[in-house]
Amino acid sequence: MGYILETYTVSLQECAVNELGTEVHLHARVFRTAGEWYADVDDGLDPQPDNPLWCGSYHSQRAAIDAACARIAALHLAHTTRLVDQAAS
Repeated sequence: MGYILETYTVSLQECAVNELGTEVHLHARVFRTAGEWYADVDDGLDPQPDNPLWCGSYHSQRAAIDAACARIAALHLAHTTRLVDQAAS
């Protein structure tokens, strides 16, 4: 069992809406343990450390941060596209 040595949180100011119509305030957490960097994206108001929306492991802090930011951007784009599609219907 490793210990979390460093943690960085990147917050997204916008919120997404899940399938149930509930706001989801996304945030990314980047941390290092046992020589490996990890990143996860979860709901900042209802974090579930054992079941994040997305997670990954990386060899460097920069790669973990880049991956977390890319995932948040993709989730934001998917949310925005869904809203545009709904408005066009």
